[in-house]
Amino acid sequence: MKSIYVMRHGHTVLDVDKRSDGFLDFPLSDAGLESLIEAQQQLKLVPLTKIITADLKRTKQTAEVIESGVVSDPKVTASPEGRTWNLGVIAGTKKRYGRPEVQRLIDNPAEAPLGGESFSDFKSRFMPWFKKQTAGSDCLLYVGSGSNLRLLGFELLGDMDALDLDEGGLACLYNMDGQWFCNVILGADDQQEEVS
Repeated sequence: MKSIYVMRHGHTVLDVDKRSDGFLDFPLSDAGLESLIEAQQQLKLVPLTKIITADLKRTKQTAEVIESGVVSDPKVTASPEGRTWNLGVIAGTKKRYGRPEVQRLIDNPAEAPLGGESFSDFKSRFMPWFKKQTAGSDCLLYVGSGSNLRLLGFELLGDMDALDLDEGGLACLYNMDGQWFCNVILGADDQQEEVS
């Protein structure tokens, strides 16, 4: 059975003030680093073959912390294709102000925010990369941002909220007979989804 673990990066200084990170490249805060210990403990004996992530400081640091304690010694690979949605001028704003505009952009997927990319362009960049990276691997970890996880939830489980994890949250996706299932391990209420 194929298992893909997915994890949201730890807290940055912007998360403390509930601001969107987007393409802003901040490292993890001290609290963000500390919050990864629980996920690292959950994954330490999992036979991960590799960890894939975006090339942003917060996601690479998260991947490196997890990798440092995993017994199977997986290789970490970072790529710009694994980045979150480029929301342009929305990045850095408080999430409560940006959410309505983000929803509007999702509802109008060809429209891009000033200085950013459309939802369609984000999906066209991220999903082929994710599928290529996960093909042929029986057990791996993807470390990304909230937008990536929500897109994966929508594309694989038919529910954009299925992988809406808190920072440092962890879930396992697995495919049985062509159907994707989800087990949230940390960072949200435990749930299981089935999609045909």
